[in-house]
Amino acid sequence: MVFARIRGEIMKAHNKVGCIVAMGGIATVFASGCGSIVNPQAKEALFQTLGNTSFTVFPTFVRALDTSYDEDAAREIGEFLTGEDLGDVALSTENVPIIGSWGMNQAKMLRESAEDFAGYVRDHPIETEYALLAEYLILGTGIPGGIHCYVLDAQGRVAHVVLLNSHWSAFADADPQTVEDCTGVLIEVLRDDLKPN
Repeated sequence: MVFARIRGEIMKAHNKVGCIVAMGGIATVFASGCGSIVNPQAKEALFQTLGNTSFTVFPTFVRALDTSYDEDAAREIGEFLTGEDLGDVALSTENVPIIGSWGMNQAKMLRESAEDFAGYVRDHPIETEYALLAEYLILGTGIPGGIHCYVLDAQGRVAHVVLLNSHWSAFADADPQTVEDCTGVLIEVLRDDLKPN
């Protein structure tokens, strides 16, 4: 009985690692546009208005064995957005309910979380032009295995998305070990991604 329970925990941890490792190729296809969840019109509008727009930044969703939300991470992301003059920032204290669970497909997890976030934005209108939610995937070992970030417009359309794991140099080179490390990695990726047209 005890052996079976331990084996089950090992398999769960292995599956989580396998999910992240297996997603390297899929993440590349996903980010290149094939099956992308990004709305082209929303993306174009975001990049045309960067520097003259506004964001509501929600507490970061930390997807782990015991999920949690991190307001400090959201504050740091908000400070980055204002520090780079990308837009005005309102920090929300509302935790966006993400109901998806761990699976073997990181792209599916990304899509499900984006859908949950979009539904939340539509049901709880924001007073800014865009909403931002970061999501960190923490493996059973307690080490980060992936980073997601979603930028939605006020209608709930995905304008920009970030998917990172060990197959991406920004993630692998930084080798994040904590939630704080994930925030640093994400900010550097957003610094490269969010450049006004």
